[in-house]
Amino acid sequence: MKLDNSFRILLLGCFLLGGAFRLPAQEIVADPNPQLFTVLAAINAAGYDTGLNAETQRPDPVPLRVAVRQELAARTIPSRAALQEFYRSHRHSDPAQDLSQYVSLALYLSAPPALELPKSQGNLPPEVLDLQEMVPLLAAFYREADIAGLWGKYLPAMEEEADGYRKLLARVIQESNAYLRLDTSGYFNRRFAIYVSPLGAPDQTDARSYGDNYFIVVGPSVEAAEEEIRHGWLHYLLDPFPFRHARVIDSKAELHRNAARAPALETAFRSNFSLLLTESLIRAIQARRMRGDPQARQRAAQAAVEEGFYLAAYFFNAMEEFEKQPVGMRLYYSEMIDAIPLKQEQERLAKVRFRAQISGVRREFQWNPLEQMTRQGEASLARGEFEEARQSFEAVSQQFGPQGRALYGLAIVASQQKQPERAKEYFSQAASLASDPRTKAWSHIYLGRLLDLEGNRQGAVSEYAAALESGDPSPDTRAAAEKGLQEGFIPPGFVPPAGSEPQQQNSRQRVPLGREGK
Repeated sequence: MKLDNSFRILLLGCFLLGGAFRLPAQEIVADPNPQLFTVLAAINAAGYDTGLNAETQRPDPVPLRVAVRQELAARTIPSRAALQEFYRSHRHSDPAQDLSQYVSLALYLSAPPALELPKSQGNLPPEVLDLQEMVPLLAAFYREADIAGLWGKYLPAMEEEADGYRKLLARVIQESNAYLRLDTSGYFNRRFAIYVSPLGAPDQTDARSYGDNYFIVVGPSVEAAEEEIRHGWLHYLLDPFPFRHARVIDSKAELHRNAARAPALETAFRSNFSLLLTESLIRAIQARRMRGDPQARQRAAQAAVEEGFYLAAYFFNAMEEFEKQPVGMRLYYSEMIDAIPLKQEQERLAKVRFRAQISGVRREFQWNPLEQMTRQGEASLARGEFEEARQSFEAVSQQFGPQGRALYGLAIVASQQKQPERAKEYFSQAASLASDPRTKAWSHIYLGRLLDLEGNRQGAVSEYAAALESGDPSPDTRAAAEKGLQEGFIPPGFVPPAGSEPQQQNSRQRVPLGREGK
């Protein structure tokens, strides 16, 4: 059927608001990762040997790493010399930082054999930009060293290790969600991944938060990195809250003057009150949940305050009240922030002696300006604040140039504001520029649906086919694209207006069962 333009515009808003529109689902995994395996195999072949002689409780803490190194040493790899020179010129004196930079690089690479960085590099961390000249060497190394063969050979051992982390992650999620009384079913377009990495130094864990992507990379270890995983999962749960409650948080921002007195604080926390507030809350929750007597828990909260997370003591007491009442964190959060007594907190913090150094090593990678602006737009979109979302996404484009996620957001806004031609334009640009396979796939799917609503079945089929080729393996993406190929899109519950033409491409679905083709 062909629809007149005014009816099509009305229908456009209805089908997106009425449930046909879905943000990409969350992804939670604990797996081996081929990009990490490739990058760390390359630096092992190039001279990285930290931790090989480490003394641990296991007689042979790194058997898989030793085996891979031996196989690589026996192979003729033309790119090895260039990799050795690159590794020497980028080596850090701090062993943890030396490995950590290559972990960051691996997390941004596309899947092998391409192993490419995103075309739009405005969102790359500095340590990844510093290593970008290594990328073509990695692609050559992958082919020459037959990393695909090594990956397949050692994958069963890595899967066995990952299975232990899957069980641990399931327990952490269950316990943390139950404690905060939070349901994460509404957490869209987000990823939490634990990657086992047997080719690094023993007992080194790297935690990352790149926008809505949370990564914990665990090396060979006697004990699983449970506290790092719990810490990361709490970030995954609580990081979105400041965007939802920006006004009440801004009303307490004068407390952030205390950050200048805490020399151990990283720059990200010193410059952003919301980040420090969230980290303070997380440290307070971990203190309340730790094993030990009440005094030990209180000391843990105070230690967080002295490191610079100065609201940890307030949150430690506030979470005691939270535990006594039935409301979940989603509703309690705003009330808890609003109740921060500014005068009393300033008086208490004036007496705190902040530490010059933090206890232990924890590297918190936070949002750069591009990511922060994009997330702000996505948070407005999720709240249905379409005009605010539009302004945020347009600011991203003006400051950083065309970005796939921002264009995708502008397309959704245009759809909600009943501007189908503009929505098609933005979806088309997002499909072309997005480095994230899921954003690319759903841009094609929504573009196909818009074309279906116009009666352009041939164009719609091309878009659904492109969605299947985008590289997103998610079942809901594949199901939506395959359904679009099989039949023209009709919004759920839609009743054609009286007098409209029958939709010929859907005639087969109205044939009675058992009579197809007759």
